[in-house]
Amino acid sequence: MKREWTLFVFAVLASGCSYLSQGIIADEDRYAQIASNDIFNDRIEKIVYLDQNWDRYDSVWFYNTTQGSNLLPYQIFLHLEQAKSQELLRSPENMQRLRFLTQKKSHANPDGLPIGFVKNRYQGNDYVGLTCAACHTGQINYHGTGIRIDGGPSLADVESFLLELEFALTESVNDADKFNRLLTNVISIKNDLEKEAFRLTLQGIAEDQHRYNEASAPIHNGKPIHYGYGRLDAFGRIYNQVLSHLTPGKQNANPANAPVSYPFLWDTPQHDYVQWNGVGENHLNEKGGFLGPLARNVGEAMGVFATFDLDKKKGDKGYRSSVNVPNLVKIEGQLKSLQSPLWPEAFLPKIDRSLAEIGKHVYEQYRCSTCHGADGAFDRADPNRRVIAQFSKMGTVGTDPVMAVNAMEQIGFSGLFQGQKMPNGKDLFKEKTSVLPALMVAGKGVVIEPDHDQFIVVRWVQRSFNFLTAFFDNPIKHTDRHVDFEIDNRMPEGLAAYKARPLNGIWATAPYLHNGSVPNLYELFLPHCADGEKMIMAQQCRSNRFAVGSREFDPMRVGFSNQDVTKYKELFVFDTSLHGNSNAGHEYTSGKTAVIRQDASGHPIRNLEGKVEMEWLPKITDSDRWALVEYLKTL
Repeated sequence: MKREWTLFVFAVLASGCSYLSQGIIADEDRYAQIASNDIFNDRIEKIVYLDQNWDRYDSVWFYNTTQGSNLLPYQIFLHLEQAKSQELLRSPENMQRLRFLTQKKSHANPDGLPIGFVKNRYQGNDYVGLTCAACHTGQINYHGTGIRIDGGPSLADVESFLLELEFALTESVNDADKFNRLLTNVISIKNDLEKEAFRLTLQGIAEDQHRYNEASAPIHNGKPIHYGYGRLDAFGRIYNQVLSHLTPGKQNANPANAPVSYPFLWDTPQHDYVQWNGVGENHLNEKGGFLGPLARNVGEAMGVFATFDLDKKKGDKGYRSSVNVPNLVKIEGQLKSLQSPLWPEAFLPKIDRSLAEIGKHVYEQYRCSTCHGADGAFDRADPNRRVIAQFSKMGTVGTDPVMAVNAMEQIGFSGLFQGQKMPNGKDLFKEKTSVLPALMVAGKGVVIEPDHDQFIVVRWVQRSFNFLTAFFDNPIKHTDRHVDFEIDNRMPEGLAAYKARPLNGIWATAPYLHNGSVPNLYELFLPHCADGEKMIMAQQCRSNRFAVGSREFDPMRVGFSNQDVTKYKELFVFDTSLHGNSNAGHEYTSGKTAVIRQDASGHPIRNLEGKVEMEWLPKITDSDRWALVEYLKTL
């Protein structure tokens, strides 16, 4: 009881009443804005929310709570025009085109910014920044109804947004009319000295954005391979943010060319490992270590333009930053209550329960439960639910390896960390380092350094609260990494794998596979075929090219509709022949990906040479394929 009271007191002192910042009353529609002229004709008449155990106050708070991101001075963002027009960059029409979810004005969002764009105050200045809701709030449209999904993957094209931001800034520096309009809106006094100071400030911001875009460009063999809608190489960009801060003023980056789909967030706090390759430890290590989800969330905030300095100041324990650690603690706590969405028969066609029952047997027949769990899910409402991640080695599952390889192998100059201890406490950083341990040290340093914008008493109370919450409020104290049904805690070798998640809510998370290379669930159970192979074999195959960008839902195949790119030219064409875009692998139902033979205890069976025995399952029939898709709707 004493510990609970201690935590309560710290919580009150450190966080206050979170929801008061969002206003006493929130609209039932959670301030969702309906697009009037959608570029892909995704016309809707209303927006609805599903029962995910969040009320309207929970959603609005999640959308509008800063994590300390400083993308751009706030007033500049509010009034910045697009490069080739006088329309604002942040206009609802433009943000809808980029597939951010637009919102009406509210108490917590007085300027009507899209979901996940928030105001952050740091060292007396206001900035616009991003929070996790920007990429992890989804919407599907069906027959005039937009269905918002909290924690679902967004279709946001962040790469294009950041490029357009650079072009808009550059044009506002070079075009006199644009510059004067922006100047007039941003500052009130405009003598020549102030005007020139503003020009230099704007030019510096534009140059910084250019350097960022150039350093994290998705280049492979000298050519860009754009992400398109609904994908981002978040890890590559986080890595580059750390590297650039280790060597200020010097080039120190790797191509961010391993885009993945935005993961869905429900059950994330209940997982022992997070991220597609499980690089994020959600548990505390034996030394009290890396503070589990707190450090993981700090790394994410650093990647989305938090201000931080890896040159430790005299007397500091860690690294000063704008990262709002108390808010990250609250956001993680908020996600614990989020539940996966159930298929909404009030808005989508009813599930064929008889066919779904057949699909349940197909699910077991093809051993999906060995990786994704019995019945593909668990009690989504159980507050004590836990997810022990099951990983498959890259060579076993056969899906595109680029993301996992980059996470393990990307290196850079150690810069400010050279000569310091690495996370293992033994080795020292050399001239060059793998980026992952540098990120771990940087993230931990940001966590342990209190907020210098606060009074000294408040900052140390907050720091104590952060540590207490990270330790006592995280039930996952230790876990092992389960790779191909064996324990493999080696680092970084254990990262050469991808995670299989429970499948509750999977129907709402298209496109599929970690890199978004399969457009719908039906095609996930088809084989991968090269273009020529498809014609020769005259068989159904996964699409090698398909359009991404429309929110219109296909409830039969379970994914987004494949719209006509000749009619809607701004649709993104996903080409699976390109680097990082392979749609091969996970072809168990097609007889092309082998499964591991297991004994009665679930352990791999080995032959006399000690090698794991593999077997191929029979090719699925089309009727069973449809049944399996129908069953997955029920999870």
